[in-house]
Amino acid sequence: MAAVEWFAIGGFVASFEAVKVQAQDTEPAVEVRVRADPRQLSILRGIAATMAMQCNFDLDEIADVRLAVDEASSLLIVRAQPDSTLQCSFLVAPGSLWVAVAAHTTGADTGSRRGFGWHVLNTLTDSIEMTQVPDPDAPAGFVTTIEFTKSALGGDEPTVVGERSL
Repeated sequence: MAAVEWFAIGGFVASFEAVKVQAQDTEPAVEVRVRADPRQLSILRGIAATMAMQCNFDLDEIADVRLAVDEASSLLIVRAQPDSTLQCSFLVAPGSLWVAVAAHTTGADTGSRRGFGWHVLNTLTDSIEMTQVPDPDAPAGFVTTIEFTKSALGGDEPTVVGERSL
């Protein structure tokens, strides 16, 4: 059973839960929830870059992941229900990254897959999919999820650009 500890930081009460890890061979995963607000995008971009570094991506691939997370999040933020949260999940595998961004949105998506933002996402990622299911908490709303994957061009091995001979 997990132990929960409470502590105060600068007047805020926080908690953390110590969880006994059952298996050491699982892939690193991170899930973060932020307010569905454009001011939160910098946090998500920073986490995305960190997760891309865990995959040994080069600088261009890291920038692609940052921009893809920004674009997917932005697409959902403009459609988000008032006072909703944006959930962003990352799963690292050797040489690849899976990302899912989800939010409670106000209506069925009918055109964003034809827009410029979707074209950008298609260009930056290896695969992309958007799903919508009715929101059980809001009769007129939906839970919209954008999932994408990105793989390193060189896999786990560093790319050799050229050789020098002396």
